[in-house]
Amino acid sequence: MGSSKLKRAIGAVKDQTSVGLAKVNGRSASLSELDVAIVKATRHEEYPAEEKYIREILSLTSYSRNYINACVNTLSKRLNKTKCWTVALKTLILIQRLLAEGDKAYEQEIFFATRRGTRLLNMSDFRDVSRSNSWDCSAFVRTYALYLDERLDYRMQTRHGKRGVYCVGGDAVEDKKDNSEADLSTAIVVRSQPIAEMKTEQIFTRIQHLQQLLDRFLACRPTESARNNRVVIVALYPIAKESFKIYYDVTEIMGVLIERFMELDIPDSIKVYDIFCRVSKQFEELDQFYSWCKNMGIARSSEYPEIEKITQTKLDLMDEFIRDKSSLEETKQSNSVEADEDDDDERTEEVNEEQEDMNAIKALPAPPPKEEKREEEAKEEEVVTEEKKEEEEVGDLLDLGDNVVAGGAGGDSLALALFDGPYTSGSGSASGPGWEAFDDDSADWETALVQSATNLSGQKTELGGGFDMLLLNGMYQHGTVNAAVQASTAYGAGGSASSVAFGSAGRPAATMLALPAPATANGSSNGPVPMDPFAASLVVAPPHYVQMNDMKKKQRMLMEEQMMWDQYSRGVCVTMEESHIEEEGERQTKHEVAPALISVHPFQKSVAVTVGSALRVFDLIEGRPVSLVDESDGPSHKDSIRAIRYGSSGKLFASAGDDKLVKIWSADSWPWQCRNTISSEKRVTAVAISSDDSYVCYADKFGVVWVVNLDGINEGKVLPSKKGVQLLCHYCSIITSLEFSPDGRYILSADRDFKIRVTVFPKKPLQGAHEIQSFCLGHTEFVTCITFVQNSELTQGYLMSGSGDSSVRLWDITSGSLLDTCDVSPTVKHLESNESEPTQVTVTDISALPNSSLAAVSIQSFQGIVLLHCDLSAHTLSITKVIKIPGDSFIPTSISFSTSTRLLWMVSGASNGSNHPGYTRVRLISPIEAEPSSVLEDEQVPGGTTLLEHLQGKVSIEESVMSAAAEAVRAAMCSLMVKKQYSEENREFRKNNRNDKKPTQ
Repeated sequence: MGSSKLKRAIGAVKDQTSVGLAKVNGRSASLSELDVAIVKATRHEEYPAEEKYIREILSLTSYSRNYINACVNTLSKRLNKTKCWTVALKTLILIQRLLAEGDKAYEQEIFFATRRGTRLLNMSDFRDVSRSNSWDCSAFVRTYALYLDERLDYRMQTRHGKRGVYCVGGDAVEDKKDNSEADLSTAIVVRSQPIAEMKTEQIFTRIQHLQQLLDRFLACRPTESARNNRVVIVALYPIAKESFKIYYDVTEIMGVLIERFMELDIPDSIKVYDIFCRVSKQFEELDQFYSWCKNMGIARSSEYPEIEKITQTKLDLMDEFIRDKSSLEETKQSNSVEADEDDDDERTEEVNEEQEDMNAIKALPAPPPKEEKREEEAKEEEVVTEEKKEEEEVGDLLDLGDNVVAGGAGGDSLALALFDGPYTSGSGSASGPGWEAFDDDSADWETALVQSATNLSGQKTELGGGFDMLLLNGMYQHGTVNAAVQASTAYGAGGSASSVAFGSAGRPAATMLALPAPATANGSSNGPVPMDPFAASLVVAPPHYVQMNDMKKKQRMLMEEQMMWDQYSRGVCVTMEESHIEEEGERQTKHEVAPALISVHPFQKSVAVTVGSALRVFDLIEGRPVSLVDESDGPSHKDSIRAIRYGSSGKLFASAGDDKLVKIWSADSWPWQCRNTISSEKRVTAVAISSDDSYVCYADKFGVVWVVNLDGINEGKVLPSKKGVQLLCHYCSIITSLEFSPDGRYILSADRDFKIRVTVFPKKPLQGAHEIQSFCLGHTEFVTCITFVQNSELTQGYLMSGSGDSSVRLWDITSGSLLDTCDVSPTVKHLESNESEPTQVTVTDISALPNSSLAAVSIQSFQGIVLLHCDLSAHTLSITKVIKIPGDSFIPTSISFSTSTRLLWMVSGASNGSNHPGYTRVRLISPIEAEPSSVLEDEQVPGGTTLLEHLQGKVSIEESVMSAAAEAVRAAMCSLMVKKQYSEENREFRKNNRNDKKPTQ
């Protein structure tokens, strides 16, 4: 015991000596204070360092990069001289805090100092020999330094920029290279490339770095006496929380590799298999390490992730797949080799044949032999003969061909019949009629002679060319039927239902009826056709299945025709309507301008201004701009920000807008860190944070309020991306403002349908808010803004609301009753009476002074502020004073009170994307409770020109630019506040073609 007390006394003496030397080292006062703080934060006692010394070091090194360099040199000297493991471990803990919470320049300074050989994170030969039981603690110091070095190397290699591989602050703009210090203080860290978009080689490199980093963390597990040391436990806490992020990154990469595993080549598949085998062993060790950490009380048990172990079955499946794929690849290669050999043989034969043919070519070809000529002539003669036969085979319908007997030959045959015997007919009969005696009744002998000789009375009537009477009558009847059908003008005018002839695709044929109409009961015909072969069947009704089939055919034809006409008419209407809507949307988009917004920290620690998609924050305590670091998985704002809000405690800050993103920032850290990014289905119009910072609520343009749980965000935890849960709905009415009551019991939502809804905020908001306390009804135009006014006696306070009906109203939210109404239009119109155009009196924003009865009101197109006094006991509102802002170009678009200094912050400006430079103008009004209240000059603004340069874009803005911005503000506020009117046709079309009904891409 005596030796341990002596060693503690010697350590205290050394600390006092180091403090004394730091004070008299001849350096500046700030550097001396820095050295003293470092010595006090790394004392020899085995107790964790006091937080105030670490905060002092962070504050001193935030002024300039020279202080950061001096701090790194002092830490290096401290590590180089000490042989005590307590001092070394405390110094490493301080380095870890500086890397995590300090300026980004620490990473670069410590990285290159270690690479130059300085003993900073290179503690591989460190050993404390002062005590016999310090070996385990010395081993922990060495492994802890190795982890910090690997972590720093990983962070530097994953941060790529235009100025080099190890660039601080992400991508840097080339025209700002000279102003490096300004870049370090104002740069916003850009998110790295998502894992899913990386190439396979990049993913392999990333997973190798993460596995190496995970090995370094697993090596930090303390042993023996170091397991119960308080300083060691404190050192393990931050790296254990960092290991959670490492685990999540590794699992994300594993998921991407599994998705690509089927498409990878065999070498890459083998790499993936090796990676999974190594990760499987690491996860088993990590699970054991986490179990020990939970038992030791390092962080909360709920913060630890559930380790998903990789089973041997999965590894065997991957191995089997690689083997099958390699065997298949070998089979394909062998087949391709055989095919290549066959192709080579065929090509060799073809080349040989081509060479033989080339050698056989002569100068002139030999004449063809005579026998071949004869054979060709014989073939031509046969072809001609066959053509002639085909022509002869074609019959002559009227028997007018060459075989017909001429008129002269017929006369000669008749003459021969008179004298030479029998008549030989052309039909080939061998015998003719015999000789007959003349009939006495004949008129003359000549006629009787001819008739008896030719036997004309016994011959039958025949037609030439093979015609008969039946065929000829049928031809005439067919012509009559066609004429009757063509004469009919109605569809199915005559005939039976079964005689309707259909064309292709269910359409009627050119001839509507294939059969003529049946005869009527009185014997007359329905049409000009005298006969129908199927007329007898019309007397009997057809079977029922025939009738049903006929009805189905006709019904189908009717429906198809009706659908065709409906589609045609709808297509024409939709085309015209879409073109009209698109033109109207283009006109509205061209004039859609986002006004600038401002919000002040509840305790005036910082002030935030947004214009377009830019978020600018200034630290009023330190007097410097605030850097924004996005550590969540979501993208940054790319469209106009429409809502910003500090939490009631000032620890959280929310921003949301047209890019359908809601980002939650940690406002009590330096730099600001985005702890959560929420994706919305619609554009966000309003946002609010609960009084206990446990939930964030946001409203979209569809009238739905969503809620997201923020449990664990105040503990420095980066929450995974979530989707909001529907809390309540305003049924297709755009919500303009959200507000929590001061006691957190109610959530209030105002919309463009003139109403304010007061809803009881449930204990389990993720299950929905189903209890409505009241509705505040009384406004005759859209409600633009709401806020609470309260004092020390009435903590619940009353609600104030502004509207497009030029009134500010006071409400009791418990009952929903209207207490008083203050019309600001007479005062504003009186002040603006000299203008040619009438002023549009619309209340755009209200800000109430905390613990007071005063409230400030900004009005559209009015260059000033109206101050209202609320008598909470008498429930009345009255105008106290009107403060006009000098100049012709400052129209407040957003206002916010400061609690501590009671200053009123105002901003004017607008942005419509790339067409507008995004300049804003920030003005302040002195405490309104004082007399007289006035607008502060730029030199009197807290933060001075540094604040104005950061929040405005530059210190002095030309009057022409601000005049153009003022016109844009007027147009923006007009289009933002006025509810768009649509016709009944346009309204129905917009309902039927909402975005939520369209399939997601």
